[in-house]
Amino acid sequence: MKEVLETNRIDAAPGPAVLLVEDDAALGRLMTTLLAEAGYRSLTIADHDEIEAAILRFDPSCVLLDGELGPAGHARSWTDAAAIGRAHPDLPVVMFTADADAVAEERAGTSRRSLDAAFAGVVPKPFVIDEFLATLRSAIGAAAPNVDAAATVVAASTATAEQTKTDVWSAAVHDLTTPLATISGQMQLARKLMADDPVRGRAAVDIALQQLERMSRVIARLPDVLSLEASALSFEVVTFDICEAVGDAIKRRDHREATRMRFDRPKQGIDVRGDPDRIAQLLDDLLTNAVKYSPSATLIDIAVTSILGEAQVRVEDYGLGVAGEERDRMFTAYFRTLRMRALAAAGLAPDDGQPSDEDRGRLWLEDTTDSGSVFAFSLPLAD
Repeated sequence: MKEVLETNRIDAAPGPAVLLVEDDAALGRLMTTLLAEAGYRSLTIADHDEIEAAILRFDPSCVLLDGELGPAGHARSWTDAAAIGRAHPDLPVVMFTADADAVAEERAGTSRRSLDAAFAGVVPKPFVIDEFLATLRSAIGAAAPNVDAAATVVAASTATAEQTKTDVWSAAVHDLTTPLATISGQMQLARKLMADDPVRGRAAVDIALQQLERMSRVIARLPDVLSLEASALSFEVVTFDICEAVGDAIKRRDHREATRMRFDRPKQGIDVRGDPDRIAQLLDDLLTNAVKYSPSATLIDIAVTSILGEAQVRVEDYGLGVAGEERDRMFTAYFRTLRMRALAAAGLAPDDGQPSDEDRGRLWLEDTTDSGSVFAFSLPLAD
């Protein structure tokens, strides 16, 4: 069984233990702070596949389960909660989701999957701190109901029939409501802290402002996503130095992150043809994923080379790798994976061994193991 790789534990708090399954780092840090303030010990993991290992390791009193989207666009929280119920029938699980329909379905409690999941409560995103803590206290105070084993077997077999491919709007809602939940929580925290601890209060406001910028970037990309769906993307193709573009992307990282990055580049720049704004977005996404899914003590190697009429950029990390079942689908429309949330619409074609349309460049997963991945893209050299 793989080790739980992304954790954030607070040992000083004396109260019950809470396992938080949340892949957004900023929201995870906020929830850890709120739990510690309320007297809970906490462990945060990003990967739903590591839930069982985390339960055995941490022995939580409650699981706060984010509604991550699975490969076919379905919310994994239902099947994950049912699996937890079968293995640990006395462990309460609380749904933590931005999906209003899921909140309504769970609160109604009449659907097959809501009965199988047997959530002890639901916390919608954005959330009110006091209501969130009240839901958590209520869940821990009452044991989760036992789930009939035969019923859950039926649920597992019928879950696939309920899975439908997510559309562009559900993906956009997911990407917008997560930072919105962080903003809401941080502003509530700031309001509580301003009088007695203005330094921490201002820090909470700063984090909220950072998440507002993140939302602005997501909103700015929506026209591109819609145009991509309509096969109507437009590009401003110009000549630019790809080495300089990579260097600028590294500089945009937090200083602590940038110090982890080793940049291997030729002494002379390499001029390519492409849309520099979209390539900048692509580089930001690749570096963000490399940082997010590799241990903080490991390095990230970025290399730029020139070969056979094109420039190639490789980003190599030493982290989780990409699950085998995801590798063939990760560049298909709407496919959402822990390892690659959503690469920017950079005008690059998935590399299937064939020349890309209009020679606009290629994007591919070059290598992946349990100890890391190499993502790469290419652009044609300028004449």
